[in-house]
Amino acid sequence: MSLSLSRASLVSLGFACLALSVACTSHSSEEGDDDPIDGTELCADDIARPDSWTADSHCKGTEPHYELLFDDAVVHRIDITVSADNYQATLDNLDDLLGGGGGGGPGGMQVTEDPMWVPVTVAFNGHTWTQVGMRYKGNSSLNSAYRSGVNKYAFRLTFDKYEEENPDLEDQRFYGFKKMTFSNGFNDPSLMRDKLAADLMRAAGVPAARTAFSRIYVDHGEGPVYFGLYTMVEDPSNKMIDTQFEDGSGNLYKPESMLSSFNQNDFEKKTNEDEADWTDVQGFVAAINADRSDASTWRANLEAVFDVTRFLRYLALNQAMMNWDTYGWMAHNYYLYADPSDNGRIVWIPWDMNEALLDRGSQGPGAGADSVLLAEITTQWPLIRYVLDDPTYAAAYRAELVSVQDGAFAEATVHAKAQAYHDLIAPYATGADGETAPYTFLRNATEFSESVTGGSGINPHVTSRHNAITAALQ
Repeated sequence: MSLSLSRASLVSLGFACLALSVACTSHSSEEGDDDPIDGTELCADDIARPDSWTADSHCKGTEPHYELLFDDAVVHRIDITVSADNYQATLDNLDDLLGGGGGGGPGGMQVTEDPMWVPVTVAFNGHTWTQVGMRYKGNSSLNSAYRSGVNKYAFRLTFDKYEEENPDLEDQRFYGFKKMTFSNGFNDPSLMRDKLAADLMRAAGVPAARTAFSRIYVDHGEGPVYFGLYTMVEDPSNKMIDTQFEDGSGNLYKPESMLSSFNQNDFEKKTNEDEADWTDVQGFVAAINADRSDASTWRANLEAVFDVTRFLRYLALNQAMMNWDTYGWMAHNYYLYADPSDNGRIVWIPWDMNEALLDRGSQGPGAGADSVLLAEITTQWPLIRYVLDDPTYAAAYRAELVSVQDGAFAEATVHAKAQAYHDLIAPYATGADGETAPYTFLRNATEFSESVTGGSGINPHVTSRHNAITAALQ
Protein backbone atom coordinates (compact mmCIF):
# COMPACT_ATOMS: atom_id res chain seq x y z
CA MET A 1 0.00 0.00 0.00
CA SER A 2 1.28 3.50 -0.82
CA LEU A 3 1.23 6.40 1.58
CA SER A 4 0.23 9.73 0.05
CA LEU A 5 -0.09 13.37 1.00
CA SER A 6 -3.09 15.34 -0.17
CA ARG A 7 -2.65 17.18 -3.43
CA ALA A 8 -3.81 20.36 -1.76
CA SER A 9 -1.06 20.16 0.83
CA LEU A 10 1.55 19.66 -1.86
CA VAL A 11 0.28 22.64 -3.83
CA SER A 12 0.40 24.77 -0.71
CA LEU A 13 4.05 23.88 -0.32
CA GLY A 14 4.75 24.72 -3.92
CA PHE A 15 5.70 21.20 -4.99
CA ALA A 16 5.72 20.12 -8.58
CA CYS A 17 4.25 16.64 -8.96
CA LEU A 18 7.14 14.52 -10.12
CA ALA A 19 7.37 10.84 -9.54
CA LEU A 20 8.46 8.07 -7.46
CA SER A 21 9.43 4.59 -8.02
CA VAL A 22 11.68 2.18 -9.65
CA ALA A 23 14.79 1.18 -11.12
CA CYS A 24 17.72 1.58 -13.37
CA THR A 25 21.21 1.30 -14.73
CA SER A 26 23.46 3.29 -16.88
CA HIS A 27 23.42 3.03 -20.63
CA SER A 28 23.56 5.54 -23.39
CA SER A 29 20.91 7.29 -25.42
CA GLU A 30 20.19 5.71 -28.74
CA GLU A 31 18.94 7.01 -32.03
CA GLY A 32 15.20 6.56 -32.41
CA ASP A 33 14.54 5.96 -28.71
CA ASP A 34 11.80 8.57 -28.81
CA ASP A 35 10.20 7.48 -32.07
CA PRO A 36 6.44 7.23 -31.42
CA ILE A 37 4.85 3.80 -31.35
CA ASP A 38 1.65 2.66 -32.99
CA GLY A 39 -0.61 1.85 -30.05
CA THR A 40 -2.81 -0.39 -32.22
CA GLU A 41 0.03 -2.83 -32.80
CA LEU A 42 2.23 -3.79 -29.88
CA CYS A 43 5.59 -2.03 -30.43
CA ALA A 44 4.73 -1.81 -34.18
CA ASP A 45 7.14 -4.57 -35.19
CA ASP A 46 7.03 -8.24 -36.19
CA ILE A 47 8.31 -9.56 -32.88
CA ALA A 48 5.99 -11.79 -30.85
CA ARG A 49 5.90 -10.09 -27.47
CA PRO A 50 5.13 -11.68 -24.08
CA ASP A 51 1.44 -11.72 -23.19
CA SER A 52 2.20 -9.62 -20.10
CA TRP A 53 3.40 -6.65 -22.18
CA THR A 54 1.40 -3.52 -22.85
CA ALA A 55 2.53 -0.76 -25.18
CA ASP A 56 2.31 1.81 -22.41
CA SER A 57 4.35 -0.10 -19.84
CA HIS A 58 6.88 -2.07 -21.92
CA CYS A 59 7.36 -0.67 -25.42
CA LYS A 60 10.17 1.55 -26.64
CA GLY A 61 8.94 4.87 -27.96
CA THR A 62 6.15 5.47 -25.45
CA GLU A 63 6.35 8.81 -23.71
CA PRO A 64 8.27 8.51 -20.41
CA HIS A 65 5.77 8.40 -17.53
CA TYR A 66 7.29 10.99 -15.25
CA GLU A 67 3.93 11.70 -13.63
CA LEU A 68 3.59 8.04 -12.60
CA LEU A 69 7.14 7.15 -11.67
CA PHE A 70 8.13 10.44 -10.06
CA ASP A 71 5.01 11.48 -8.20
CA ASP A 72 6.15 13.23 -5.03
CA ALA A 73 2.92 12.30 -3.26
CA VAL A 74 3.48 8.54 -3.06
CA VAL A 75 6.01 5.94 -2.02
CA HIS A 76 5.81 3.05 -4.46
CA ARG A 77 6.66 -0.56 -3.79
CA ILE A 78 8.97 -2.34 -6.23
CA ASP A 79 9.59 -6.08 -6.03
CA ILE A 80 12.70 -7.68 -7.48
CA THR A 81 13.14 -11.45 -7.86
CA VAL A 82 16.59 -12.94 -8.39
CA SER A 83 17.62 -16.59 -8.26
CA ALA A 84 19.39 -17.77 -5.13
CA ASP A 85 22.46 -18.70 -7.18
CA ASN A 86 22.67 -15.33 -8.89
CA TYR A 87 22.16 -13.45 -5.64
CA GLN A 88 24.97 -15.39 -4.00
CA ALA A 89 27.12 -14.75 -7.06
CA THR A 90 26.69 -10.99 -6.58
CA LEU A 91 27.82 -11.27 -2.96
CA ASP A 92 30.80 -13.43 -3.95
CA ASN A 93 31.65 -10.87 -6.61
CA LEU A 94 31.73 -8.12 -3.97
CA ASP A 95 34.11 -10.28 -1.94
CA ASP A 96 36.37 -10.49 -4.98
CA LEU A 97 36.19 -6.75 -5.68
CA LEU A 98 36.31 -5.38 -2.14
CA GLY A 99 37.67 -8.06 0.12
CA GLY A 100 41.10 -7.52 1.61
CA GLY A 101 41.63 -3.91 0.58
CA GLY A 102 38.72 -2.63 -1.42
CA GLY A 103 39.73 -2.36 -5.03
CA GLY A 104 43.23 -1.10 -4.47
CA GLY A 105 42.41 2.38 -3.22
CA PRO A 106 43.75 3.92 -0.01
CA GLY A 107 41.78 2.50 2.87
CA GLY A 108 39.72 0.51 0.41
CA MET A 109 37.83 3.59 -0.79
CA GLN A 110 38.14 3.06 -4.54
CA VAL A 111 36.05 0.60 -6.52
CA THR A 112 38.04 0.13 -9.70
CA GLU A 113 35.79 -2.39 -11.44
CA ASP A 114 32.03 -2.45 -11.86
CA PRO A 115 30.22 -5.26 -10.02
CA MET A 116 28.70 -8.06 -12.08
CA TRP A 117 25.32 -7.98 -13.83
CA VAL A 118 22.62 -10.59 -13.14
CA PRO A 119 19.13 -11.05 -14.63
CA VAL A 120 16.17 -10.25 -12.38
CA THR A 121 12.40 -9.86 -12.62
CA VAL A 122 10.89 -6.52 -11.63
CA ALA A 123 7.27 -6.15 -10.50
CA PHE A 124 5.53 -2.80 -10.18
CA ASN A 125 2.05 -1.38 -10.62
CA GLY A 126 0.56 -4.74 -11.63
CA HIS A 127 3.14 -5.40 -14.37
CA THR A 128 6.32 -7.48 -14.56
CA TRP A 129 9.54 -7.00 -16.49
CA THR A 130 11.69 -10.10 -17.02
CA GLN A 131 15.39 -10.55 -17.74
CA VAL A 132 16.20 -7.08 -16.44
CA GLY A 133 19.89 -6.44 -15.82
CA MET A 134 20.82 -5.52 -12.25
CA ARG A 135 24.16 -4.69 -10.66
CA TYR A 136 25.40 -2.91 -7.57
CA LYS A 137 26.85 0.58 -7.89
CA GLY A 138 28.80 3.17 -5.96
CA ASN A 139 32.26 3.85 -4.63
CA SER A 140 32.55 4.88 -0.97
CA SER A 141 28.88 4.01 -0.43
CA LEU A 142 29.40 0.49 -1.78
CA ASN A 143 32.66 0.01 0.05
CA SER A 144 31.30 1.29 3.36
CA ALA A 145 28.16 -0.83 3.15
CA TYR A 146 30.25 -3.90 2.40
CA ARG A 147 32.69 -3.34 5.28
CA SER A 148 29.99 -2.51 7.82
CA GLY A 149 27.87 -5.54 6.95
CA VAL A 150 24.96 -3.46 5.60
CA ASN A 151 23.37 -5.30 2.68
CA LYS A 152 21.42 -2.27 1.48
CA TYR A 153 23.50 -1.78 -1.64
CA ALA A 154 22.80 0.90 -4.21
CA PHE A 155 22.06 -0.60 -7.61
CA ARG A 156 21.24 -0.04 -11.25
CA LEU A 157 18.64 -1.63 -13.51
CA THR A 158 18.83 -1.87 -17.31
CA PHE A 159 15.61 -3.15 -18.82
CA ASP A 160 16.98 -4.38 -22.16
CA LYS A 161 20.28 -5.73 -20.83
CA TYR A 162 19.59 -9.32 -21.93
CA GLU A 163 17.66 -8.71 -25.14
CA GLU A 164 20.18 -10.55 -27.34
CA GLU A 165 19.51 -13.76 -25.43
CA ASN A 166 15.75 -13.02 -25.38
CA PRO A 167 14.65 -11.60 -28.77
CA ASP A 168 11.02 -11.22 -27.66
CA LEU A 169 12.26 -8.70 -25.06
CA GLU A 170 14.01 -6.46 -27.58
CA ASP A 171 13.89 -2.80 -26.50
CA GLN A 172 12.05 -3.60 -23.27
CA ARG A 173 11.27 -0.39 -21.42
CA PHE A 174 9.95 0.59 -18.02
CA TYR A 175 7.16 3.07 -18.73
CA GLY A 176 9.36 4.68 -21.37
CA PHE A 177 12.66 4.38 -19.48
CA LYS A 178 15.53 2.13 -20.43
CA LYS A 179 17.37 2.33 -17.13
CA MET A 180 17.15 3.63 -13.58
CA THR A 181 19.43 4.02 -10.58
CA PHE A 182 18.64 3.38 -6.91
CA SER A 183 20.48 5.31 -4.19
CA ASN A 184 20.67 3.64 -0.77
CA GLY A 185 20.80 6.62 1.62
CA PHE A 186 24.39 6.02 2.67
CA ASN A 187 25.55 8.53 5.29
CA ASP A 188 22.11 10.13 5.29
CA PRO A 189 19.89 9.39 8.31
CA SER A 190 17.12 11.53 6.77
CA LEU A 191 16.97 9.23 3.70
CA MET A 192 16.01 12.23 1.57
CA ARG A 193 19.11 14.27 0.75
CA ASP A 194 19.52 12.90 -2.79
CA LYS A 195 15.95 13.86 -3.60
CA LEU A 196 15.77 17.15 -1.76
CA ALA A 197 19.04 18.45 -3.22
CA ALA A 198 18.01 17.51 -6.77
CA ASP A 199 14.65 19.21 -6.29
CA LEU A 200 16.39 22.40 -5.18
CA MET A 201 18.77 22.31 -8.14
CA ARG A 202 15.93 22.10 -10.65
CA ALA A 203 14.00 24.80 -8.81
CA ALA A 204 17.04 27.05 -9.25
CA GLY A 205 17.17 26.35 -12.99
CA VAL A 206 20.04 23.85 -12.84
CA PRO A 207 19.43 20.62 -14.81
CA ALA A 208 19.33 17.64 -12.44
CA ALA A 209 17.89 14.14 -12.53
CA ARG A 210 14.37 13.47 -11.32
CA THR A 211 14.24 11.48 -8.11
CA ALA A 212 11.67 9.61 -6.05
CA PHE A 213 11.32 7.40 -3.00
CA SER A 214 10.72 3.66 -3.37
CA ARG A 215 10.43 0.67 -1.07
CA ILE A 216 12.49 -2.19 -2.45
CA TYR A 217 11.61 -5.82 -1.73
CA VAL A 218 13.92 -8.58 -2.97
CA ASP A 219 13.11 -12.27 -3.21
CA HIS A 220 16.33 -14.25 -3.56
CA GLY A 221 14.82 -17.63 -2.85
CA GLU A 222 13.06 -17.33 0.49
CA GLY A 223 10.26 -14.88 -0.22
CA PRO A 224 10.22 -11.06 -0.38
CA VAL A 225 12.60 -9.31 2.01
CA TYR A 226 12.42 -5.57 2.64
CA PHE A 227 15.76 -4.17 1.50
CA GLY A 228 14.85 -0.68 2.65
CA LEU A 229 13.79 2.72 1.42
CA TYR A 230 15.71 3.87 -1.65
CA THR A 231 15.74 6.96 -3.84
CA MET A 232 15.07 6.17 -7.47
CA VAL A 233 17.12 8.45 -9.74
CA GLU A 234 16.69 8.71 -13.48
CA ASP A 235 19.81 8.10 -15.53
CA PRO A 236 20.98 11.34 -17.21
CA SER A 237 21.93 9.48 -20.38
CA ASN A 238 18.40 8.17 -20.87
CA LYS A 239 15.39 10.53 -20.87
CA MET A 240 16.76 13.38 -18.78
CA ILE A 241 18.65 15.12 -21.58
CA ASP A 242 15.66 14.62 -23.88
CA THR A 243 13.25 16.26 -21.44
CA GLN A 244 15.39 18.98 -19.84
CA PHE A 245 17.09 20.18 -23.02
CA GLU A 246 15.66 21.18 -26.38
CA ASP A 247 17.97 18.72 -28.13
CA GLY A 248 19.04 15.48 -26.46
CA SER A 249 21.35 14.29 -29.24
CA GLY A 250 24.56 15.84 -27.89
CA ASN A 251 27.54 14.27 -26.15
CA LEU A 252 27.08 13.51 -22.46
CA TYR A 253 30.19 12.85 -20.36
CA LYS A 254 30.65 11.51 -16.83
CA PRO A 255 34.13 12.75 -15.98
CA GLU A 256 36.62 11.71 -13.35
CA SER A 257 38.71 14.84 -13.69
CA MET A 258 39.84 18.00 -11.91
CA LEU A 259 39.69 19.71 -15.33
CA SER A 260 43.29 20.91 -15.15
CA SER A 261 44.14 19.00 -18.34
CA PHE A 262 42.42 16.78 -20.88
CA ASN A 263 42.86 13.03 -20.81
CA GLN A 264 40.33 11.19 -22.95
CA ASN A 265 40.16 8.30 -20.50
CA ASP A 266 38.92 10.68 -17.80
CA PHE A 267 35.83 11.66 -19.80
CA GLU A 268 33.62 8.62 -20.18
CA LYS A 269 31.05 9.08 -22.90
CA LYS A 270 27.48 8.20 -21.94
CA THR A 271 25.91 9.03 -25.31
CA ASN A 272 27.21 8.72 -28.87
CA GLU A 273 29.81 6.26 -27.62
CA ASP A 274 30.56 4.94 -31.08
CA GLU A 275 31.62 8.37 -32.30
CA ALA A 276 35.27 8.97 -31.43
CA ASP A 277 34.89 12.72 -30.99
CA TRP A 278 35.77 14.51 -27.76
CA THR A 279 36.50 17.90 -29.34
CA ASP A 280 33.70 19.70 -27.48
CA VAL A 281 34.84 18.75 -24.00
CA GLN A 282 38.50 19.04 -25.01
CA GLY A 283 37.84 22.62 -26.09
CA PHE A 284 36.08 23.30 -22.81
CA VAL A 285 39.08 22.13 -20.75
CA ALA A 286 41.44 24.13 -22.95
CA ALA A 287 39.34 27.29 -22.51
CA ILE A 288 39.39 26.94 -18.72
CA ASN A 289 43.16 26.68 -18.62
CA ALA A 290 43.96 29.24 -21.32
CA ASP A 291 46.02 32.36 -20.68
CA ARG A 292 44.04 34.80 -18.50
CA SER A 293 46.19 37.90 -18.86
CA ASP A 294 43.49 39.40 -21.05
CA ALA A 295 40.48 38.72 -18.85
CA SER A 296 37.80 39.80 -21.32
CA THR A 297 39.20 37.57 -24.05
CA TRP A 298 39.47 34.63 -21.65
CA ARG A 299 35.86 35.12 -20.55
CA ALA A 300 34.62 35.39 -24.11
CA ASN A 301 36.42 32.21 -25.16
CA LEU A 302 35.17 30.32 -22.11
CA GLU A 303 31.58 31.48 -22.59
CA ALA A 304 31.72 30.40 -26.24
CA VAL A 305 32.06 26.77 -25.13
CA PHE A 306 30.56 26.72 -21.61
CA ASP A 307 27.38 27.98 -19.94
CA VAL A 308 29.15 29.91 -17.18
CA THR A 309 25.95 31.46 -15.86
CA ARG A 310 24.32 28.14 -15.05
CA PHE A 311 27.55 26.85 -13.54
CA LEU A 312 27.71 29.84 -11.18
CA ARG A 313 24.08 29.23 -10.24
CA TYR A 314 24.89 25.58 -9.52
CA LEU A 315 28.00 26.55 -7.54
CA ALA A 316 26.08 29.09 -5.46
CA LEU A 317 23.37 26.58 -4.53
CA ASN A 318 25.93 23.84 -3.96
CA GLN A 319 27.71 26.05 -1.42
CA ALA A 320 24.47 27.29 0.08
CA MET A 321 23.45 23.68 0.76
CA MET A 322 27.03 22.58 1.51
CA ASN A 323 28.02 19.54 -0.51
CA TRP A 324 31.54 18.21 -0.36
CA ASP A 325 31.26 15.06 -2.48
CA THR A 326 31.62 16.83 -5.79
CA TYR A 327 33.99 18.89 -7.93
CA GLY A 328 36.22 21.08 -5.77
CA TRP A 329 36.82 18.24 -3.29
CA MET A 330 36.31 15.13 -5.40
CA ALA A 331 36.97 14.68 -9.12
CA HIS A 332 33.61 13.06 -9.76
CA ASN A 333 29.83 13.28 -9.26
CA TYR A 334 29.07 15.57 -12.17
CA TYR A 335 28.10 15.25 -15.83
CA LEU A 336 28.90 17.54 -18.75
CA TYR A 337 26.45 17.91 -21.63
CA ALA A 338 27.33 19.51 -24.97
CA ASP A 339 23.97 21.06 -25.82
CA PRO A 340 23.33 21.14 -29.60
CA SER A 341 20.51 23.66 -29.11
CA ASP A 342 23.05 26.09 -27.62
CA ASN A 343 25.81 25.78 -30.24
CA GLY A 344 27.25 22.78 -28.43
CA ARG A 345 28.12 24.72 -25.27
CA ILE A 346 28.90 22.54 -22.26
CA VAL A 347 26.34 22.52 -19.43
CA TRP A 348 27.16 21.38 -15.89
CA ILE A 349 24.88 18.70 -14.39
CA PRO A 350 25.24 17.76 -10.68
CA TRP A 351 25.00 14.11 -9.68
CA ASP A 352 24.85 11.91 -6.55
CA MET A 353 24.00 14.48 -3.88
CA ASN A 354 23.46 12.27 -0.83
CA GLU A 355 26.24 14.23 0.93
CA ALA A 356 24.49 17.58 0.40
CA LEU A 357 22.76 19.52 3.19
CA LEU A 358 25.18 17.96 5.65
CA ASP A 359 27.66 19.49 8.08
CA ARG A 360 31.15 18.06 7.71
CA GLY A 361 32.96 19.80 10.55
CA SER A 362 36.74 20.17 10.47
CA GLN A 363 37.58 16.55 9.71
CA GLY A 364 37.40 14.32 6.68
CA PRO A 365 37.67 14.87 2.94
CA GLY A 366 35.08 17.65 2.99
CA ALA A 367 36.86 19.84 5.52
CA GLY A 368 36.42 23.41 4.32
CA ALA A 369 33.33 22.58 2.28
CA ASP A 370 31.37 24.98 4.50
CA SER A 371 33.04 27.92 2.81
CA VAL A 372 30.68 30.28 1.00
CA LEU A 373 33.11 32.29 -1.13
CA LEU A 374 35.49 29.33 -1.70
CA ALA A 375 38.71 31.22 -0.99
CA GLU A 376 40.39 27.97 0.08
CA ILE A 377 39.95 26.25 -3.31
CA THR A 378 43.31 26.02 -5.05
CA THR A 379 44.27 25.98 -8.71
CA GLN A 380 44.13 22.18 -8.74
CA TRP A 381 40.39 22.87 -9.30
CA PRO A 382 40.78 25.44 -12.08
CA LEU A 383 37.13 25.81 -13.06
CA ILE A 384 36.25 27.14 -9.60
CA ARG A 385 39.46 28.98 -8.86
CA TYR A 386 39.92 30.76 -12.19
CA VAL A 387 36.24 31.70 -12.48
CA LEU A 388 36.02 33.14 -8.97
CA ASP A 389 39.36 34.92 -9.34
CA ASP A 390 37.83 36.90 -12.19
CA PRO A 391 36.13 40.06 -10.79
CA THR A 392 33.26 39.90 -13.27
CA TYR A 393 32.45 36.28 -12.46
CA ALA A 394 33.04 36.80 -8.73
CA ALA A 395 30.38 39.53 -8.74
CA ALA A 396 28.01 37.28 -10.68
CA TYR A 397 28.60 34.48 -8.17
CA ARG A 398 27.72 36.75 -5.26
CA ALA A 399 24.53 37.76 -7.07
CA GLU A 400 23.65 34.09 -7.55
CA LEU A 401 24.12 33.50 -3.81
CA VAL A 402 21.56 36.20 -3.10
CA SER A 403 19.23 34.75 -5.72
CA VAL A 404 19.26 31.19 -4.35
CA GLN A 405 18.98 32.44 -0.79
CA ASP A 406 15.79 34.29 -1.68
CA GLY A 407 14.55 31.70 -4.19
CA ALA A 408 15.15 27.95 -4.43
CA PHE A 409 16.95 27.85 -1.07
CA ALA A 410 14.50 30.10 0.78
CA GLU A 411 14.56 28.99 4.38
CA ALA A 412 10.80 28.49 4.88
CA THR A 413 10.43 26.65 1.58
CA VAL A 414 13.21 24.16 2.28
CA HIS A 415 12.06 23.61 5.86
CA ALA A 416 8.51 22.81 4.70
CA LYS A 417 9.65 20.52 1.92
CA ALA A 418 12.02 18.58 4.20
CA GLN A 419 9.29 18.10 6.81
CA ALA A 420 6.76 16.96 4.19
CA TYR A 421 9.15 14.37 2.79
CA HIS A 422 10.03 13.20 6.29
CA ASP A 423 6.36 12.64 7.10
CA LEU A 424 5.84 10.83 3.80
CA ILE A 425 8.63 8.30 4.24
CA ALA A 426 8.57 7.87 8.03
CA PRO A 427 6.48 4.64 8.06
CA TYR A 428 9.01 2.97 5.76
CA ALA A 429 12.13 4.18 7.60
CA THR A 430 11.42 3.03 11.15
CA GLY A 431 8.68 1.21 13.04
CA ALA A 432 6.72 -1.92 12.14
CA ASP A 433 7.12 -1.41 8.39
CA GLY A 434 10.51 0.27 8.57
CA GLU A 435 14.05 -0.76 7.77
CA THR A 436 15.77 -3.46 9.80
CA ALA A 437 19.29 -4.88 9.97
CA PRO A 438 21.16 -5.81 7.90
CA TYR A 439 19.32 -3.61 5.38
CA THR A 440 19.71 -0.21 6.99
CA PHE A 441 22.36 2.38 7.77
CA LEU A 442 20.23 3.78 10.60
CA ARG A 443 21.68 3.02 14.01
CA ASN A 444 18.39 3.69 15.81
CA ALA A 445 14.94 5.21 15.29
CA THR A 446 15.94 8.49 16.93
CA GLU A 447 18.57 9.10 14.28
CA PHE A 448 15.83 9.25 11.66
CA SER A 449 13.19 11.03 13.78
CA GLU A 450 15.61 13.89 14.53
CA SER A 451 17.10 14.07 11.04
CA VAL A 452 15.05 17.10 10.00
CA THR A 453 14.48 19.22 13.10
CA GLY A 454 17.05 17.81 15.54
CA GLY A 455 20.22 19.64 16.45
CA SER A 456 22.19 18.29 13.50
CA GLY A 457 19.15 17.93 11.24
CA ILE A 458 18.48 19.39 7.83
CA ASN A 459 16.41 22.40 8.96
CA PRO A 460 18.88 23.76 11.53
CA HIS A 461 21.59 23.22 8.90
CA VAL A 462 19.62 25.29 6.37
CA THR A 463 19.22 28.10 8.89
CA SER A 464 22.94 27.98 9.65
CA ARG A 465 23.79 28.18 5.96
CA HIS A 466 21.55 31.22 5.50
CA ASN A 467 23.43 32.91 8.32
CA ALA A 468 26.77 31.95 6.76
CA ILE A 469 25.78 33.39 3.37
CA THR A 470 24.57 36.63 4.91
CA ALA A 471 27.82 37.00 6.85
CA ALA A 472 29.96 36.21 3.80
CA LEU A 473 28.23 38.79 1.63
CA GLN A 474 28.54 41.65 4.10
